[in-house]
Amino acid sequence: MAAHRSGPLKQQNKAHKGGRHRGRGSAQRDGKGRLALKTLSKKVRKDLSKVDQRHRASQLRKQKKEAVLAEKRQLGSKDGPPHQILVVPLHNRISLPEVFRLLQDRDTGTVHLNEWGSTHSFMLLCPRLKHRWFFTSARPGDLHTVLDMAKVADTILFLLDPLEGWDSTGDYCLSCLFAQGLPTYSNEENNLVGTLKISGYVRGQALNVNSLLHIIGHGDFQMKQIDAPMDPFPLNPRVIKSPKDPGMAMEICATDAVADMEEDLKVLMKADPDRQESLQTEVIPDPMEGEQTWPTEEELSEANDLLKESSKVVKKVPKGTSSYQAEWILDEDGESGGEGDEYDDIEHEDFMEEESQDEGSEKEEEEECETVTIGESVRDDLYDEKVDEEAEGKMLEKYKQERLEEMFPDEVDTPRDVAARIRFQKYRGLKSFRTSPWDPKENLPQDYARIFQFQNFINTRRRIFKEIEEKEVEGAEVGWYVTLHVSEVPVSVVEHFRRGAPLIAFSLLPHEQKMSVLNMVVSRHPGNTEPVKAKEQLIFHCGFRRFRASPLFSQHTAADKHKFQRFLTADLALVVTVYAPITFPPASVMLFKQHSNGMHSLIATGHLLSVDPDRMVIKRVVLSGHPFKIFTKMAVVRYMFFNRGTHGHMKCSFDGKLKSQDTVLMNLYKRVFPKWTYDPYVPEPVPWVKSEISSTVPEMDME
Repeated sequence: MAAHRSGPLKQQNKAHKGGRHRGRGSAQRDGKGRLALKTLSKKVRKDLSKVDQRHRASQLRKQKKEAVLAEKRQLGSKDGPPHQILVVPLHNRISLPEVFRLLQDRDTGTVHLNEWGSTHSFMLLCPRLKHRWFFTSARPGDLHTVLDMAKVADTILFLLDPLEGWDSTGDYCLSCLFAQGLPTYSNEENNLVGTLKISGYVRGQALNVNSLLHIIGHGDFQMKQIDAPMDPFPLNPRVIKSPKDPGMAMEICATDAVADMEEDLKVLMKADPDRQESLQTEVIPDPMEGEQTWPTEEELSEANDLLKESSKVVKKVPKGTSSYQAEWILDEDGESGGEGDEYDDIEHEDFMEEESQDEGSEKEEEEECETVTIGESVRDDLYDEKVDEEAEGKMLEKYKQERLEEMFPDEVDTPRDVAARIRFQKYRGLKSFRTSPWDPKENLPQDYARIFQFQNFINTRRRIFKEIEEKEVEGAEVGWYVTLHVSEVPVSVVEHFRRGAPLIAFSLLPHEQKMSVLNMVVSRHPGNTEPVKAKEQLIFHCGFRRFRASPLFSQHTAADKHKFQRFLTADLALVVTVYAPITFPPASVMLFKQHSNGMHSLIATGHLLSVDPDRMVIKRVVLSGHPFKIFTKMAVVRYMFFNRGTHGHMKCSFDGKLKSQDTVLMNLYKRVFPKWTYDPYVPEPVPWVKSEISSTVPEMDME
């Protein structure tokens, strides 16, 4: 008898491990500080206990709080810029000179009045507190001045009336400031240009001479050099002792310092032509580059002729049949729709009978009624003189269009003078608006060859902001008093400044002078109820820029295609798309509308969403028809197309059975692009004033 032998697939049990049990601590001691791969890949916060995590979070909060406080304490100090305070009266009865008289306390410190320009401002120096304040003022009626000065103010001081608080003008000003966030290119054209010298304190970030400078309302400019004159408002003024009389001393400050500026002038930086940012705003398209081929008129006519020849079909029809009747004869067995003319005649006769009956009833009602003359108001003639009938008619038409758009969204009437195949030849059908593919680079307009596009806008923005935080910028540091030499500045800028308007300048980040497609998320302002149609000219306040453009409205969704909106709705946030210079978010956005009387009204507020020319805005049109004759899975639909001789009848096949009360809808889609309507010139608005209405009781004749 042979003995049993185990095969090669016999189960092998693990051998018993002898010795004592090794805990986690002993394994770490034997490792001598070496950590496993999984331990190295874990985040540090997971290794900390809950108490340590809370302690670490509190330390981070404390560090951030101290950094913010240190930045605030630096304002107005010796090493920082003056603490700029904007004084805004919110009521018409408030007296600014009286308020400034109270603020100019000679016991607190030294007051230096601003003698140039008509803007009320002064500098308050307090050596005892080691602080300096710069007070400026602006009336809420001058809306652009208030918004521009609020962009650079550290503190806004609102003045209220003790009884009424604020009036309607102040309330409107507050709503605009809240939308922008709390702490013009306008003269006649002139070819004369020169070098503009701007003196002031550097705020926010260090200023490099090779970067571009944006003057609000006047455009972008290059700088030649940056000087560092003596600070005209030092906390500790220089004291010069007289050589004849050592006991006499003289303080040099303010007006006396102007004479010594030339002696103490230091040139910080001069522009390097190789490193200086370019003023180029658009791409110069090359017509020979062949990025997109556009067919000529001859090619289009040839294509139409070929299409007509290929569309001809030979059919066998009874003798005497016209070409129009032959088109209604189906290849398969089916009934033609030629009986529709008979139904049309019957309906027309019934309609004529009903119309004659209605006319008879109207005549009877007119005989029963009598004419009564009502007395007119005494002030009606004066009211009619102030009303613009043409503007009222246009506004009424816009209200009607907005109401129809709400009731029947995207539905349009088929034109009778142009064939539908020509009118809607740029549209296409989609099986699903959400999932059907659409190439964003397809059939781009010629204006897209003029703009700049990012391969990845988010990464570019992140890289630029990281360089600002980590890289040391060569130039004037924050808090320095400098003089900027701005080149090629029109004389109109100086003339506008001499009239008392504030001159505010910003240094631009890389690419911020270039044109692209900006998308902004806005919501309708509750105080404005007038209809705002798409492609209507509006005034934009986007970050530090102010311009005019005619935007597109679209839905704010997460899909790759966004439906075009014909009106600015009040219940939903929409995306506004325009051609404009590149701006990096976050940036506040305000939309204004200029009225015929020159006033600007706030219609929407929001923020900048992205700089993305590939965002597709799809316009939808809906053609509607009504079933006229219904067969099993076929129906004759009318009122959708109006071809000659068909009376608007069309045979359609469906996957199910229709009912007589159903409406047949056809969705067509087309991508739309904004128009190049960017205009940096924004006219100054008419100041908002409280309107006074004198009410009179009209006389009435009583019987």
